[in-house]
Amino acid sequence: MLSNWVDNIIIPAYTDFDLSLALLHESLELFISNPTISTLQNASNQWLVSYKIWQHVEMFDIGLAEVINYKGKMNIYPTDATLINNNILNGGYDLNNNNNFDARGFPALDYMLHGLSSDESSIVDFYIENENHSSYLLDLVNIMIDNTNLIIDEWDSSRDAFVESTSNTATSSINKMTNDFIYYYEKGFRANKIGIPAGIFSNTSLPNKVEAYYKRDVSKDLALEALLAAKNFFSGKHYSSNLYDLSLESYLDFLYVSSENNLSEEILLQFDTAEDQINSLNNDFVQQIETNNTQMLYAYDAVQQLVVSFKVDMLQALSISVDYVDADGD
Repeated sequence: MLSNWVDNIIIPAYTDFDLSLALLHESLELFISNPTISTLQNASNQWLVSYKIWQHVEMFDIGLAEVINYKGKMNIYPTDATLINNNILNGGYDLNNNNNFDARGFPALDYMLHGLSSDESSIVDFYIENENHSSYLLDLVNIMIDNTNLIIDEWDSSRDAFVESTSNTATSSINKMTNDFIYYYEKGFRANKIGIPAGIFSNTSLPNKVEAYYKRDVSKDLALEALLAAKNFFSGKHYSSNLYDLSLESYLDFLYVSSENNLSEEILLQFDTAEDQINSLNNDFVQQIETNNTQMLYAYDAVQQLVVSFKVDMLQALSISVDYVDADGD
């Protein structure tokens, strides 16, 4: 199972993500050198391609990724437009410094490509007239590439140690990865993409906190991609093919081979229910929240069912203890 995780899921996903960032950099350079609506749209399209692939690696917050706060450098939203503009105005910014935690990554690129104006021609004109914005745009993607390469190098060097760590301890590979997977599903996916914008944890809905706030019409696409990534990891599906190998699903099947309780089948059905509920939403989560937030709450409830199955039933079956603390009542 550990070999399948690292060789067929994690490293291939990171490799593809790194390639997508290189293509994003190329599309941004083309836009900067030849600012037109067409080159802006091309850069926007590549941003979305990379953002979707990111959904397949964000959950792997382990090792060096955790040490350098990799996910915090890539996808903290909402972004801070004021801080971005101050960075551009004042210069001398360090995008690796956590003081810039909400002025970098995909959300910052979202603002830079889609949030300067509601009109594409005005955005093009803005870049023609403001060279410093072009520099910041490239700096954003350059630091994303640099940090991604650090993570890829670390996985290449630590691969054998990861696969050999098969004991049941708090620091073993299975325990840490399983906990990180559940934590991502609970916080990065359930809470950040749906719960917080829908107002689950506040007195009112917060539509400004949706993912891809400025592009708007892709928030559902990103949520569905993240759900698919979680399902594929649970099922052991290879990132680059339709092959499946040993996984949490097969581990549970092994444990329940003589039992009427098929936990893995129940979890897969819950994935389908969550997908159906998210599919019923508007492509633009801001519009969905503002016009019919009840549907967002239904989607949250469907996603929440998997948190219980993962965090209680699966961990109990695997004899793994939760290694993180949360306070949102679930």
